[in-house]
Amino acid sequence: MVCKLLCLLILVTFVTQGYGCDRSNLTLKQSQTGNLYKDVTEWEVRLTNPCPCDFKNVKLSCAGFQSVTTIDKSVLSKSGNDCLLIDGQAVGYKSDYVFTYVWATSFDFSIIDAAAACT
Repeated sequence: MVCKLLCLLILVTFVTQGYGCDRSNLTLKQSQTGNLYKDVTEWEVRLTNPCPCDFKNVKLSCAGFQSVTTIDKSVLSKSGNDCLLIDGQAVGYKSDYVFTYVWATSFDFSIIDAAAACT
């Protein structure tokens, strides 16, 4: 019983100090903004970080991604089938990173890599 309690305490300590953070902690959601650009739907992509670590070099799968409007490369830079968010800068704890694009349908982004930077 003492061993189980000690193991639980160690696990809680690691998680609360951020050592349990990985890219699976990040959430990625899309929704329509309600805005139209030349009768085409604008979509908002929101990346949320609930983990007590920053995440750097967040990469999304984006094969075939297109937008009617230009997206600044410092916001989302595409290289092959991958896209890098905000030039690899950190998405902080309890913060959201949001960008928009314009296309007839939503694009199926998914997180393929992110480096947790816990202090």
